[in-house]
Amino acid sequence: SPEMDLLLTDLEPGGSEVTRCDITTWEQAKETVRSYQPRFVINAAAFTDVDGNEREPEKAQLINTTGVEYLLSAGNEVGARVVQVSTDYVFDGTVGPYLEGDKPAPLSVYGRTKLEAERLVLEGDGHLVIRANVLFGPDIESPASFVRWVVNSLKEGKAIRVVNDQINNPTLTTHLAEAIRKALEQEATGLYHYGGLEFASRYDFARKIARHFNLPVEGITPITTKELNQLAPRPLKGGLICSKIKMELNVTNANI
Repeated sequence: SPEMDLLLTDLEPGGSEVTRCDITTWEQAKETVRSYQPRFVINAAAFTDVDGNEREPEKAQLINTTGVEYLLSAGNEVGARVVQVSTDYVFDGTVGPYLEGDKPAPLSVYGRTKLEAERLVLEGDGHLVIRANVLFGPDIESPASFVRWVVNSLKEGKAIRVVNDQINNPTLTTHLAEAIRKALEQEATGLYHYGGLEFASRYDFARKIARHFNLPVEGITPITTKELNQLAPRPLKGGLICSKIKMELNVTNANI
């Protein structure tokens, strides 16, 4: 961005322009923030394997909550505001999509640890939480990318089963980054929702991906979440209503 100097950090930096930082280690979090003296600390780090969170709750707590606590403490030392990227998994998915004022009721370790982090951030002064859901972006080579899984499976001629009863509004990562930038420019604080304009099931989303890459939609079979028999329960009627961020900050969203 022409207006901002950025320090990119990662646990396993893939290039020379990225600095290593493990937010679960207080000394590293403190030293990284202290040496750079940022105005803002944007935290997109998370343990997002929802079933993995159930298997390793201590790891989930360390990354999703304690790491955020460390960033807040380090940020407070240099007067930096923290922006925490959160999730619609703080809700139980019975009556979605959700507004900022709706009462959270997480179903899983992932949702609970992310909600705990939100509360830590919002207790402080001048910080910001932006909830997003089903993130996808131009980097489809990311190992955890749903888009990559759909594209590679169909290219290899594999049939895939995708749930048709989990509803969200998938969010393009570049649009989320722009929403965060606009929020910071306007010195927004508190809690905001941001997501795509279009609500869709994962099955519908997978079909859109297939059509975009000219791949056969016939290879995608709809199933229910129950059929997957996953370790962590999933919110079914999820998604985020974005009227607050549109009205207060003039941030727009787009279709898938």
